[in-house]
Amino acid sequence: MSREVRLNIESLKKEYKVSLDLDKQVRLTHSSGSTKSKLRLLPYSTSTKGNELKDDQAIVGNLVRNISDLNYKEFKKEELFENVKENVISDQKEKLVDIIKEFFFDDNGQLVLSHPMFFKYLNQAGNNEKKVAEFLAGVLVDENIQDKVLESFEKKPKQVLLALLYDSMPDLMASNKSNKSNYFCMNSHIKNLFTEDLLFLLEDENLLVRYFYMMIIYYYFFYTTQIVLDLDRMFDNKTEAIYPVYFNVNWEKRSSSRDSYKQGWKMIQSKLPKLFSHINCINMINHVENDTYKQLNYDRLKEVVGKLSSKDHLDLANEFENWKNEYENCLNDVNWEAKKPVPQNADENVVLKEVRSLFHSINYQFQHSGRKKASVQYYDGIFALAKEHFLKQSGPLGYTLNLTQEYLILLTKLCIKDREKILLKELFQQLELRGVYFDRTSKKHVIELYERLNILEKKSDSGDAQYVKYVL
Repeated sequence: MSREVRLNIESLKKEYKVSLDLDKQVRLTHSSGSTKSKLRLLPYSTSTKGNELKDDQAIVGNLVRNISDLNYKEFKKEELFENVKENVISDQKEKLVDIIKEFFFDDNGQLVLSHPMFFKYLNQAGNNEKKVAEFLAGVLVDENIQDKVLESFEKKPKQVLLALLYDSMPDLMASNKSNKSNYFCMNSHIKNLFTEDLLFLLEDENLLVRYFYMMIIYYYFFYTTQIVLDLDRMFDNKTEAIYPVYFNVNWEKRSSSRDSYKQGWKMIQSKLPKLFSHINCINMINHVENDTYKQLNYDRLKEVVGKLSSKDHLDLANEFENWKNEYENCLNDVNWEAKKPVPQNADENVVLKEVRSLFHSINYQFQHSGRKKASVQYYDGIFALAKEHFLKQSGPLGYTLNLTQEYLILLTKLCIKDREKILLKELFQQLELRGVYFDRTSKKHVIELYERLNILEKKSDSGDAQYVKYVL
C-alpha cells in the first residue's frame, strides 16, 4: 500500500534541473518562484533589473485593468481631443479643448486623476510593474468584490465636462484572459482588511480618487513585509495574524532605545537576506504529495505532518534528509564542512527538524557562494518600495520606518470609516490590525496631530474617554 504523504524527489530533480554530470561543480538551478513553480509567493526575480520599478502609478493602472479584464492601450490625448470634437455640437470646439487641457491635464501634459475612470488609462510601464499588479490582484483582491470595483471605475460621472470625457476616452479592448492568479495568499487577514477598506473607498468617489493609489502602495508594503516576517518564523506557533512592526511619524526624533527602531525596519531588514532561501525551501516542500492541500506553506506542512503515523513521520523525514544530501552534493562550490549544525528543538517533529535542516543548507550556500548576489537581488524590490515610500534616513541609526502625515490621515480614515468618531484606544488597535504599531512617544505625536487637526474630542481628562472624529 502506497503512502498518502511522500516527498517526490524525482519531480524535485526535474524542477531544479539536477544534472547527472558529476564533473560539473554546480549541478542544479535554484527557483525564483516563477510561473513554472508549484507555488508563487512574491513577484520578484534574481536578475539585476528584475525588480526595478520605474513607475509606481503604473502598478495601479495595471491592477485596475487586471480586475477589469482590459488590455492596455497607450493613451494619446490628441485622440481624446478628436473624440471630444466629434461628440459636441459647437462652433467653439477648440476653446472647449483648451478648457479640457487646463482642467484635466497637468503642466507636463499628463492626465490628472480627477475621476476613477482615469486609473485604467495609466501607463503600463515595464514587465515588472505588470508582475507586481498581477501579484496584488492575486493576493489582495477578492473575486466577490470585482463587480463592485468595476461599477465604481466604470460609473459615468454627472459633471458635464467629466461626462463628455467619459464618452470620449479611447476604448480599451477586453483581454479575455483568466483573472485567476496562481499567487498563493499567505495572509487572509490582510486580504479581508484590504477588501473592507477598498469597499469603503469605493463608496466615495472623491476618496477613491485621492487615496486609491496610496492605499494600494501601503497594502503592497504591508503584505510583503508581513510575509517576510511570517516565513522567518517557519514552524513556530503563530498566535497573532499580524506581526508587530513599529513606525515613527515623519516629524519626530528617533533613538536606538525605542521600539520603533528595534522592532521597525531594522527587524525586517535582518530577515531579508534569508528570503530567497525561504522561497526555495517553500518551493521544495510543495513537492510533498498529499491529499489535504494542493499548495503548501510552512503552516500547512506542519498541519499535514501532525496527522501522520510515527512510521510515516520517519519515512518522510528520511526523504527530506536524502534530498538535502542530494542538494548539497550538487553544489560542490560550497565548503559544506564549515557549515555549523542547525540548532534543534528537541520537542519538534522529526519531519519539521529535517525541513529546518534543509533550509539551513539552502541559506548557507547562498551566503557562502557566488550565488549570494542573486539572493540579495531577489529582495531589492522590497527595499526599493520601502525606501521610496516608508523609510527615512535617521543619521547613525540608518533607515527607520516612517509614516507621513498624509499616510497617517488615510489610515485614520480607513479605521474610522463611516462612524462619526471612535475611541482613541480603539483607533490605535485598528491601526495595529493594519500593521502600524506606535510606541508611547510616537502615540504622543499622533495625538498632538489629531489635536492640531481639531479631531480629538475629550470627554474627560481620562485617556480612556478620548475620541477621534472622522477626518474631513
